[in-house]
Amino acid sequence: MKILLAPDKFKGSLSAQKVCDAMALGIHQFDSSIEIIRCPLADGGEGTLELLETHMSLERQFLFVKDPLLRPIESYYLKGEGVAYIEMAKASGLELLSLPERNPLNTSTYGTGELIQHAIDSGCKEINLCVGGSATNDGGVGMASVLGFQFKVEKSVINNPTGRDLPRITEVIHFDIPQDIGVNVLCDVENPLYGENGAAFVYAGQKGASPKQIEELDTGLRNLAHVLANGNEHIPGAGAAGGLGYGAISFLNARVKSGVEFLMDKSELNAKLQKADLVFTGEGRLDSQSAKGKVISGVVNRAKEADVPVAIICGQQQDAHSIEASMIRTLVNNKTSIEMAIHNSYELLKARAFEMMVELKTTL
Repeated sequence: MKILLAPDKFKGSLSAQKVCDAMALGIHQFDSSIEIIRCPLADGGEGTLELLETHMSLERQFLFVKDPLLRPIESYYLKGEGVAYIEMAKASGLELLSLPERNPLNTSTYGTGELIQHAIDSGCKEINLCVGGSATNDGGVGMASVLGFQFKVEKSVINNPTGRDLPRITEVIHFDIPQDIGVNVLCDVENPLYGENGAAFVYAGQKGASPKQIEELDTGLRNLAHVLANGNEHIPGAGAAGGLGYGAISFLNARVKSGVEFLMDKSELNAKLQKADLVFTGEGRLDSQSAKGKVISGVVNRAKEADVPVAIICGQQQDAHSIEASMIRTLVNNKTSIEMAIHNSYELLKARAFEMMVELKTTL
């Protein structure tokens, strides 16, 4: 028997690779002769580069860039055959800041722009920008300022613009990016740039913004869209990473792609499904968003096409009726609290995998 392991990370607890390790131990506790096929996945957010390295032959390109508060840090992106894979969280991510430092009025995607500029200068003709886990809400203006765009207030140019500067912008002086460079934005969200479902109102609170600051940030994003007047603010994914999606579309002519679909293709998931009798997948929380561009929905859909049954282990479950699976189990239950599940996720994952194999043995 062959079982394919294709989970996402359990955010704040385990990487996708560690989830695979725990699942494999539980399965082998049930039957050590079962062949395990590993395919850890991501949706384009944090951890994507590490997963790409397991599936592809890529080299790390190290350089010093500015963090979200414009302090120097060492970062990297991946490169292979003229293609760059950039994870914006490596330069502009929330995890780079302490709790007191988190305020998207003060943060910038400048460092992400430095990674992109380095990739262009090194001869990359395709740039895949993985967005997610951002500390920013600047609409991508920090990134664009590195690439030669200028943002003006009356006659003055704003140096190192941040989310706080967005309402003040009155003019954008454009810079022509070479036409032979293609940029893809990889993400798992479909939010527009602004409004009740936009970048600020949905995500800025998680980045440290107060309700008043969220309104200020949304106003700034609206102003940026008004000044540019290109209609891109309504494109699904424009609101990704604090509007970096919009910035990449507007300044780099980028296309928005599903991060999950991209990772599943690069990991050759379809070929691995053809060899499998059962698939295990999972993520930290299974909810209504899981069916919208997340790893679990992507795996379930492709497994269904391949006629392979799916078992899901998640940290907790909240309204995910649109997800079809042979079995769903959670780490959190009447004996295990959320706190316990987070601190003991590895052992609990191992235990749930074993328990599910015991239950599934009569149906496989």
